[in-house]
Amino acid sequence: MPLEPATMTRLQERFDIAAKWALVGVFLSFPVALGLANTLSAVVVLCWLAAGHYRQRWQAIRHNPMVLPALLLFGLILLGTLYSTGDMAHIRLHTLKYSKLLIALVFLSLLDQARWRRYCLGAFAAAMLFILASVYASIWIRLPWISLRANPAQALGWGVDHTVVGDYITQNVMMSFFAVLCLTLCIASQKNRWRGLWLALAGLAVLSITNLSQGRTGYFVLAACLLTFVLTAIPGRGRYATLLLLATVLAAGLLSSRTMEARFQTAWVEIKNHNTDIHSSVGHRLYNYKTVLELIRERPVQGWGTGSYDHESCRMIVNPVECVEFGWHPHNQYLFFWLENGLPGLLAYLFLISRLVSYGRAAAAPDRFLILGLACALIADSLTNSPLFSARENHFFLFMMALLMAGPVLQGAGKLSARPCPSGWRRHSAAPRSGKNIRAR
Repeated sequence: MPLEPATMTRLQERFDIAAKWALVGVFLSFPVALGLANTLSAVVVLCWLAAGHYRQRWQAIRHNPMVLPALLLFGLILLGTLYSTGDMAHIRLHTLKYSKLLIALVFLSLLDQARWRRYCLGAFAAAMLFILASVYASIWIRLPWISLRANPAQALGWGVDHTVVGDYITQNVMMSFFAVLCLTLCIASQKNRWRGLWLALAGLAVLSITNLSQGRTGYFVLAACLLTFVLTAIPGRGRYATLLLLATVLAAGLLSSRTMEARFQTAWVEIKNHNTDIHSSVGHRLYNYKTVLELIRERPVQGWGTGSYDHESCRMIVNPVECVEFGWHPHNQYLFFWLENGLPGLLAYLFLISRLVSYGRAAAAPDRFLILGLACALIADSLTNSPLFSARENHFFLFMMALLMAGPVLQGAGKLSARPCPSGWRRHSAAPRSGKNIRAR
């Protein structure tokens, strides 16, 4: 239930409003300026503390399906610091990165009103539009805000890498979700001109991944997100026709994109040579997985403790000089939690994902498409990367999870078929529907 302004003093109400505006700023900034997002996150937390009413805020979110798995996972991370074999610097680093689980719950308690949820989603969309425009502008001109770290070559022209922020994996993961958002708004829009605009933006987002970026994680996440969208948003027999069309488009994209074709050819070579070349993208990951599985076999239940990966992986690496390259993270979030926090850590992470999926399946359209798209992106990205450990990705996934699970964001934007939420979640996570409840299929 939203906090009533009447229960707050004027000063507390001002702090509450300031926290919410700062939160909008977080969603506007984390895709493009991570340092600013961290500063604004600190402002949100400080204003949240100053606004008080902690008990009421807790009562408002305690039944939300995100809360229990997030607290359980972070509790296991804290417990893992007590027996970790890692050094204190890595223990602090890992704990700080995963602290976004708690910050996301603070955000969840502030997103109790639909208008603030829409502001935050709109801010994220604006940031992604800026990234998308920069991608296409950088085909012809070198933009001053694209750093050498994000794109060392900064080559001009079509068919080369045009990463704008962070790294190409992070940008492509966020762009995949943005494509789902555009497709969702296309379906929800009532006017044809808006439908055409959102469909065009979705197409541009897809092309920015397939033809204007390197890496294969983005292709994998994009394909998974589009498949999920078709299965959840297209009813009846049209679903299968759309799946066939999607497969045809992706195949045509693969054949027409020199970037995609080259990356898949490289992947095949790297797979064949993974035993002799562990420094390639695929060879690196397979070598990491082999090392991680050996460590998991030694301690499958309790793990090696939070922040232990660097120390333990270096113990397994033959050449100590390679510790810097292979000791950062294992490029698999499931194995990462299992290695450091044991089987309970892996199960807690799966619990968090399952709650997101369950909430999405029960949510009304069009929010259902966004929630399941986010869940699919997280599931796919966790297979080849460590999204809750990577700085910008943990902002994206955890903060977007809090936003979408706080309650309906787009519901009512179009006349779409909807499924009711389970009764236990409706009060805290979804607005009540008008009319009689419709039995879920």
